[in-house]
Amino acid sequence: MKIVIIYFLLAYVKVTICLRVVSITVPKYKQRGEPATLTCDYDLEGGRLYSVKWYRDNEEFYRYMPRLRPPQHAHRLDGVKVDLGKSSARHAHLRELTLRSRGLYRCEVSEEAPSFHSAQAEAFMEVYHFPRDSPSVTGHERRYEIDEPLDVNCSSARSFPAPDLHWHINGQKITERSWLVAYGAKPVPQGLLVSTLGLKAPAKPRMKLRCVATIGTHKRERTVLIDTNSASCNSRVGASLLILTCVNMIVRDKIS
Repeated sequence: MKIVIIYFLLAYVKVTICLRVVSITVPKYKQRGEPATLTCDYDLEGGRLYSVKWYRDNEEFYRYMPRLRPPQHAHRLDGVKVDLGKSSARHAHLRELTLRSRGLYRCEVSEEAPSFHSAQAEAFMEVYHFPRDSPSVTGHERRYEIDEPLDVNCSSARSFPAPDLHWHINGQKITERSWLVAYGAKPVPQGLLVSTLGLKAPAKPRMKLRCVATIGTHKRERTVLIDTNSASCNSRVGASLLILTCVNMIVRDKIS
């Protein structure tokens, strides 16, 4: 009985030694039309490689099996174009990414007999489309009265995913929620989205508005100026000066 237990313990230790950690390197963000190289790192610890398989959202698209000739094989999958010439046992190179290329990528490594042990790791890749066009701003063309709520909207260019929008007034980012109107993302052709954010801040003299659209570390922005109606302000100042003049005249009359 002791011999049997020792045998199983030794077998378990042998299998444990062959265990390896699989790490995966997948770009977090890639622009539509760009290539991407996916990397799967593994250590067989003396074992022999049986296969390396790649999946996107649980659908296999590439495998490497050293016992086969040729060892590489790519499956057809919408949005995934494998460049076999640049792929290997540790890399899967994808060409011309599309918006359908986004998804959860998984690498699965298996050993040869007798263990047939396998390990896997996964990571998500977002494929975005962010054109060079700046956001468009409407509602800034009209003249506003002092303290009148603005009626200004900022809309991103057609993108994917929907960009985040932020307003800045004279260099200060606006966080006052009562001033912001989120209209959400609107779908447009080709699977793209347009985000719109409104601004209702009170009008002040010399206002410079800046709308910033961001996807990941990429951003586009547009700056506009708000023209306030200074006539009302000038009239109030003129009225005040007139009152002061009249008061001065009355005081002088009384003194004289």
